[in-house]
Amino acid sequence: MDRLNLSVSKEELVQSIAAIPAFQVDGTFNKQQYLSVLTYQRLKPELFEQMQEQQMLVQMTRQTLEDGVVVSDEDVANEFRRLNEKINLEYIPFAASAFRDQIKLSDEQFDTYYAEHQDQFRVAEQRALSFVQLDRNQYRNEVVVDEAEVQRYYERHLSQFAIQEQVAAAHILIMVSPEADEATVSARAALATSVLEKAQSGDFKKLAQQYSDDKATAANGGAIGFFARGTMDPTFEEAAFALQAGELSTVVKSRFGYHIIKGQGRIEAGFKALADVEAEVKEALITEESERLAYEDAMDAYNVNRKTGSLATIAEGLNLTVVETGLFERAAAIPAIGVNEDLTQRAFSTPAGSLIAPVRGAAGIYICEVAEIKEAHIPELSVVKAIVEVELLNGESVVLAQQQAEEALAKVIAGTPLRSVVPKGASLKETGLFSQTLGDFVPTLGNVLGLSEAAFSLTVKDAVAQQLFTAGDTFYVVRLKQLQPADPAGLTAEEFERIRSTVMTTQRDELLKAKIATLKESADVTIAPTILRSIEGN
Repeated sequence: MDRLNLSVSKEELVQSIAAIPAFQVDGTFNKQQYLSVLTYQRLKPELFEQMQEQQMLVQMTRQTLEDGVVVSDEDVANEFRRLNEKINLEYIPFAASAFRDQIKLSDEQFDTYYAEHQDQFRVAEQRALSFVQLDRNQYRNEVVVDEAEVQRYYERHLSQFAIQEQVAAAHILIMVSPEADEATVSARAALATSVLEKAQSGDFKKLAQQYSDDKATAANGGAIGFFARGTMDPTFEEAAFALQAGELSTVVKSRFGYHIIKGQGRIEAGFKALADVEAEVKEALITEESERLAYEDAMDAYNVNRKTGSLATIAEGLNLTVVETGLFERAAAIPAIGVNEDLTQRAFSTPAGSLIAPVRGAAGIYICEVAEIKEAHIPELSVVKAIVEVELLNGESVVLAQQQAEEALAKVIAGTPLRSVVPKGASLKETGLFSQTLGDFVPTLGNVLGLSEAAFSLTVKDAVAQQLFTAGDTFYVVRLKQLQPADPAGLTAEEFERIRSTVMTTQRDELLKAKIATLKESADVTIAPTILRSIEGN
């Protein structure tokens, strides 16, 4: 800041603080009010004065960097035209899809295309399984649960029955927008301080109904109910968890504004009693034991047959039905089973005809056999010819659409009327009148790269755009049909100044960004990082 020769005198700092409404009583600065407001905001006067000085330096720096911005009458006129001038375009769309029927593909094209793009048609390795499923629910009746097992399960899984610490609170929110200026922030802080003073001796519920900007809770006296840690704004949460039932907080600042919080209750962290979760524990035990029994039966059957038997033998012994998955790839879900990474990994590492050891799944225990292996390969053209045809047609139709559009554009530039070059199946279309305020968007067309900018450079004399415009697989020939000019001569003094102010702001912002970029690279000028962040954030 010294290199910009900017500083704030003691007198300027005092005057700026004295002008803040929150520190005034009957329109005059009051030292006691000043200290009182800072106390409730947990700020020491020295710190607040440093913050105020920095804010003033930010404003002075902005002003210094913005010096030299001059908005001419021509700048105002150009902005008026930008806002008010309108054009209507007529255009012909050359959509690739409209040319598909004109394309005749030869066998040579199929062969050439497939030879050049074989890899994209490569089929990954595929496997097929045969399997039987043991349903754990069939074993539920075999499970007997005693009290000792219930106790042991409860103790082993105690974390599942944890109770989070929670508090209940009510609050009064004095909302402050993140874009609020300093005067507004100070006024809202002062209001929060005033409401807190009233809450210390008044009816909190009525005060919430009267003052709180949180309409969802205000009607209920500001009551939020119970909540655990990690669910609220961190600053608000920290203050709420520090309160006892009936206790009031100081004014708490969050990203939403200022809060006055009242504690309304607490649930200490702990664990649900076994008596309260006994049914849940028993159900979990039965499920766990049922799966263990099913898995043991599956392992017994697998071990007996793994060397000399087959899945059919296992199915017969367990009185189960063999199911076929059909071929599937490594990255796909297994048909009739679903996603099971463990089983997929084993399926693709086991030889054909071999059994796979029992695998747990969502629906039970699976014993599988690798029924078929189909190696990765490039299929014959005849297998994928329909897909190749679609890709060939798509590519060729785009080429043809572009060729037709280029020929039409050349004719229109040479003087042929636009309607005379409309292709079969298409029609001459219009955008209707629109202005540059829509940015890149063009009515009836959407966002077409470069079109809006080029369109507003067209004139009645040179009405045809000299290039094609493209969106997706459609090409456009464009011509200016109507220009509705905007004459700045009719501007009132008030309108002229309003536009001048807008242009001034825009030019200042652009100049500010440019100068900041230069200053960052310059060895001759230094701006304190905190002030630089404030300027850029502004």
